[in-house]
Amino acid sequence: MRLAWMLALPLVVAACGSSPKKPAADFPIPPDEGGSKPDESAPKWDSSTTKPEPAAKPGAVVNEKGARRMDQYDKDSTEVVLKRAARQVKDNCGGTTGEDGKATGPWGKVTVQVKLGRNGHSKGAEVPAPYGDKPVGKCVANAFANLTFPPWSGEDTTVPWEVELVEPKAEAPKK
Repeated sequence: MRLAWMLALPLVVAACGSSPKKPAADFPIPPDEGGSKPDESAPKWDSSTTKPEPAAKPGAVVNEKGARRMDQYDKDSTEVVLKRAARQVKDNCGGTTGEDGKATGPWGKVTVQVKLGRNGHSKGAEVPAPYGDKPVGKCVANAFANLTFPPWSGEDTTVPWEVELVEPKAEAPKK
């Protein structure tokens, strides 16, 4: 064991660099055209002194949003989640088919009442007639069923949200 330490010690010293670093070479400074007198009006820079950064005022907040109210839902974060669900409705629910295998609609824009729970989970959505009892309405309700967003300490709330149901393109007849 002692032999291993004796062999390892020189390797560690060699790897760490036992020789001191050489100072940087001094470069000659060319004389000024007007003479060798330094300019008194030029600022004198000393690399050993640095100007301290100005301290922030106590209690000041820089470039940050104000603290959000915890008794209301976070409108920005919830809007992101609702937009994502509305995009899913637009992309997928227009072509929802009934029992006969055909997309029956109705299509267009509709305002859905989304119930937001204060625990951070949606509690469903109310889809108005004539959409609610159709397969399209069930698809919309499912899209808004399991949303997650930041919780808050206030009461549950209902948010109106507009979604678009796009009619699917007709398939070209097969030849």
